[in-house]
Amino acid sequence: MAASFRGRPIRSLRMRGRNDSGEENVPLDLTREPSENLREILQNVAKPHGVSNMRKLGHLNNFIKLLCSIGHREECFGFTHEEIIICLRLALLNEAKEVRAAGLRALRYLIRDTSVLQKVLGLQVDYLIARCIDIQQSNEGERTQALRLVRKIITVNAMLFPTSIANSLIAVGTDGLQERDRMVRAAIAIVCELALKNPEVVAKRGGLSTILKSVIDCQLSRINEALITTILHLLNHPRTRHYVRVDVELEQILAPFTDFHYRHNADTAEGQLKEDKEARFLSSRMAIVAAFRSWSGIINLCKAGNSGIQSLVGLLSIPNMDVRKGLLEVLYEIFRLPVPIVTEDFMEGLLSVDPARFQDTWRLSDGFVAAEAKVILPHRARSRPDLMDNYLAFVLSAFITNGLLEGLVEVVTSSDDQLAVRATILLGELLHMANTILPHSHSHHLHCLPTLINMAASFDISQEKRLRASAAVNNLKRFHEKKKKGLKPHSLYLDHIIRKSVSSHNRRESHSRSHRDIYVIKDTEEALMTNLRDSHILNHKQNLEWNWLLIATILKWPNVNLRNNKDEQMHKFVRRLLYFYKPSSKLYAGLALDHVKARQLTVVGCQFVEFLMDSDEDGQGYLEDLVRDMVSWLSSSSGLKPERCLQSNGLLTTLSQHYFLFLGTLSAHPQGVKLLEKCGLFQCLLNLCSVKNQDAVLKLAVSTLDYSRDGLARVILSKILTAATDTCRLYATKHLRVLLRAGVEFFSSWGMELLVTQLHDHSKAVSMEALDILDEACEDKANLHALIQLKPALSHLGDKGLLLLLRFLSIPKGFSYLNERGYVSKQLDKWQKEYNLKYVDLIEEQLNEALTTYRKPVDGDNYVRRSNQRLQRPNVFLPVHLYGQLVHDKTGCHLLEAQSVVPDLSYTVRSPMLDTWEGIKQLKAALWALGNIGSSNWGLNLLQEENVIPDIVALAQHCDVLSVRGTCVYVLGVISKTRQGCEVLKQFGWDAVRHSRRTLWPVTPDEVDTQLTSELSSVPSTLSLNSESTSSRHNSESESQPIRENYVFSTMCLFKEPSFYLHHKPVKDRSPFQILASTRLVRTRFLNSLSLPSKKLRSTSDPKAPSGSCTPTELKTGSIRRNRTVTEPSVYIQAHRNSCPGLSRH
Repeated sequence: MAASFRGRPIRSLRMRGRNDSGEENVPLDLTREPSENLREILQNVAKPHGVSNMRKLGHLNNFIKLLCSIGHREECFGFTHEEIIICLRLALLNEAKEVRAAGLRALRYLIRDTSVLQKVLGLQVDYLIARCIDIQQSNEGERTQALRLVRKIITVNAMLFPTSIANSLIAVGTDGLQERDRMVRAAIAIVCELALKNPEVVAKRGGLSTILKSVIDCQLSRINEALITTILHLLNHPRTRHYVRVDVELEQILAPFTDFHYRHNADTAEGQLKEDKEARFLSSRMAIVAAFRSWSGIINLCKAGNSGIQSLVGLLSIPNMDVRKGLLEVLYEIFRLPVPIVTEDFMEGLLSVDPARFQDTWRLSDGFVAAEAKVILPHRARSRPDLMDNYLAFVLSAFITNGLLEGLVEVVTSSDDQLAVRATILLGELLHMANTILPHSHSHHLHCLPTLINMAASFDISQEKRLRASAAVNNLKRFHEKKKKGLKPHSLYLDHIIRKSVSSHNRRESHSRSHRDIYVIKDTEEALMTNLRDSHILNHKQNLEWNWLLIATILKWPNVNLRNNKDEQMHKFVRRLLYFYKPSSKLYAGLALDHVKARQLTVVGCQFVEFLMDSDEDGQGYLEDLVRDMVSWLSSSSGLKPERCLQSNGLLTTLSQHYFLFLGTLSAHPQGVKLLEKCGLFQCLLNLCSVKNQDAVLKLAVSTLDYSRDGLARVILSKILTAATDTCRLYATKHLRVLLRAGVEFFSSWGMELLVTQLHDHSKAVSMEALDILDEACEDKANLHALIQLKPALSHLGDKGLLLLLRFLSIPKGFSYLNERGYVSKQLDKWQKEYNLKYVDLIEEQLNEALTTYRKPVDGDNYVRRSNQRLQRPNVFLPVHLYGQLVHDKTGCHLLEAQSVVPDLSYTVRSPMLDTWEGIKQLKAALWALGNIGSSNWGLNLLQEENVIPDIVALAQHCDVLSVRGTCVYVLGVISKTRQGCEVLKQFGWDAVRHSRRTLWPVTPDEVDTQLTSELSSVPSTLSLNSESTSSRHNSESESQPIRENYVFSTMCLFKEPSFYLHHKPVKDRSPFQILASTRLVRTRFLNSLSLPSKKLRSTSDPKAPSGSCTPTELKTGSIRRNRTVTEPSVYIQAHRNSCPGLSRH
């Protein structure tokens, strides 16, 4: 029926006349009996003649007013629902679109529950609703009301949704774009909503194909992501998975890349083919990336056989430059890497993606130093797993297993220079990532790149390819050198903070050290005079033409200052420099910030200040003159009046803002502080704290003063934190994070107190920022002890305040403090009843925000925010959990043991209820709780006593709900935080990264067997991830001790399969991507463990093993004593037992 409605010939027969304009004002007396009012309304609506359309429209609106007035009790109506619906149904047949729209609106208000909806559908009103949706004749108001009514039906009871309306919605979604139907997106959105609540009706009417077709039609990332996520949601659960055709529907998103003759619409004109192709590439790229952000997407695109990931990687070997370019962009986005600019120069491309490159948000008028430091300086987290590392490690393993490195090598050696540059940078990034977040047993063979090296050294290939391979090897070496240098501050302000936080010995090792070596410094008077003369400062008035490199060399000359050199020429040298730098001369202060010599002049200025300080009394007069001039400039420019702010005097655009670096340099020295106080700088800044429009000045002051000593600098910081404008207080609070990460001395003794004060700021943004910084600061025990000593009030900060308070429990002092107040027992009850479930929501919301366009609602708003800006490499550190904090101390473990927490959670894991989302959520809550308990050696002993780890492993490998597998892998990753945890998991075939997150270049353990070495000599670099390659004595000596607090193992684990790759096959025959479970741990034998339930699962025993024998993994599993009180949770374990007699008796 819908098809006939959508046809043009039928539609042309149904031309409808426009209604008279406006609604007739029909009075409604609410004092009358409701039944009398309703009788009058229904009579006028049902009359075929004698009542104008305007009057009918008025009566229909009165019907809604009456409903809102008397409620929905049928006994008040005087009519049955059937009688009312029959009368309202006539309105949907009216020739006036306004009356039809009012009739639809009336029905929407009438349908309140399932019983009314059943009566509406029983009277076949759904066909009239479908008719209103289908006909497109300048009736947007009517169609809008029809779509609102449809959504009301879904809300009331989606399982009763009629196929007639589904047909119309799907028809609009399928053909709407070609017909320029403005309702097409609304229709597709409703189809997606219906697919989540009643997938059967959508699948049977072909709606899933319509959704996937719309994915390739949509170039808006937020909508594209929402569409593909609908399909991925159906794939997640076994109850809905069968609606999606295997190997057909999800793979449609790859078609623009895999089909070189792809044409989305057959009627696309030849002249528009190129533009249409680029649009389809963009849509496909968005969908592929969104699919790789989901467990169900990864599992289905990386399953055994001709998988999607194999198709993508295989395309890199086909010399189609457009496809290669698009695929490289897909890979950059999947791995959260910035895409380099289009260039043929490798270093130019590499610098374009340098995180330390200048960003607009680093300007003084924006985030300034606080924004830069958040990118440059590493997070303080040491013992908390970063779940994004898990995710990236998992995806990286999948791509490497499927030959991505060889594919990139092919692109590098057979593409134009621009593509080769992008591919080389991506290759370097992935190798560096593999070295950092993959277990050594799965990554040590990746760095040989035998293909590239062989091509660079081979004379059996063309010279062009050989030269390209050689250039790539050299470029990778340059990439490695840049990575070794690490991130360097871009601004002088952040560089100033970092330098001042180090020891006094290192302070003297400042700027331009490399340049000093250019000139041979001879410690003689003659050489000094020669340099003075050659610098042109004594006889040249053009300041910018002075030799500033030589001037810097003189200022850093050993044992040279005014105290030791009384020569008049040296004093003339100082006077010339002094005049140049004084604000009153406007020589230095008037230069633009982007002047070619700006950075060099400022560096020399700071060195000049230090030179004068080293000169003691001889330099005191010059230095005081300079400081008084700067204070005078600061006072006069600001005028301490709102209308005379420094912003209007060039502070944002000229080098005058760098005077604060000079003042900051002075504040780092005791004699400098005395001079600043003598000249009135501190008093001037204190006065500015309460003046409006001085944000830039206060931000500069906060960012440059030295706080390592107790004194007036801290007083000013405290004043700005409490008395300045909201913007300044927020920036000053953020700057405390900069000081924390920079390692400013004794931060725990004064910085924590300032942060606690900010928790009570009237601005929520300030208090929540302070709370976030405190959470990061508590990664250091000294800061945590200081916070406990301060006994802050955190209850007014909601759940985040609660989580910070829970951190007290991780040390005996904090546990005693909270236990004495009865807080611990209350929290145990709350977590068992509700907070364990809340924890699931919290952690999944953080993952969604990091991986998708989803943004958390602000201030309690229920509206789901989305953003087109994708965060670059965000962190998702494991949130604090009550059980995870308690197990850090033996007392807390005894408390958990006394309350039988672990047995109760283990029962949930062993007997999961996967039929409902509530049951799935309870299972995830139990998994996260057990994972946090196993994050310490004390807690791990509790898990081993209950013997629940094998059950978690079984869920990770075989659970029908794919998102639960992901949770299990995260949980196993948390358990692998300790050496003991790593060893326990290794018994079940799971391997872990065994180096600190901060170890950029981990040392390869001396653990590889001679047999492995001989095997690897003939295996390509993408040998599948087989961790049996490592010796069983893996770090046995070093790992026998508990992990120290400052050295946490990365929690990415990969499942290992013994002897699975002893029989080497060609690369093309390799079993693809055999590693799935969840983001933190990856199973090597990925395809088997993640096979969808619709297919027969391969036995977990070694296919090459003799019948009746057991694999080493099974023997280890069977050797562990099982104390079970419930039935085994998985049929797969029983199958293992049947195949191994040694297991059957347990």
